[in-house]
Amino acid sequence: MHYGIVNEHLEATVGLNVLGAGDTNLTIDFVIDTGCTEEMILPSDIIDRLQQTRSSDIMLTVADGTTDAYARYQISVEWHGRPKEVLAIRMGTEPLLGMRLLRGSNLSVDADPGGRVTITELRREG
Repeated sequence: MHYGIVNEHLEATVGLNVLGAGDTNLTIDFVIDTGCTEEMILPSDIIDRLQQTRSSDIMLTVADGTTDAYARYQISVEWHGRPKEVLAIRMGTEPLLGMRLLRGSNLSVDADPGGRVTITELRREG
């Protein structure tokens, strides 16, 4: 389970432990972006601090309708109590957590400044 807070801009946020190369370990505050279909977006300065190697490129169409190529990086993040490998896209100035990482989870947001954000793992039968 992950807990966060709604900030003064009414953005749901959550802090996650992200593991980089060597002993690099950062706690990063992410804004949860339900309009983002990727796993996570990380700005250049954070990718550089994690000392990650470029994995591949991806063509993305962003909110303003423009399409461009963006670099992707294999990142390890602590997710629901265990390490999970995800693809982070180098873009923008703010860490974003997207819907692909939230898949299989329940997101609950008390939509007021200071409100609680809770992410719980959905139980799968079988």
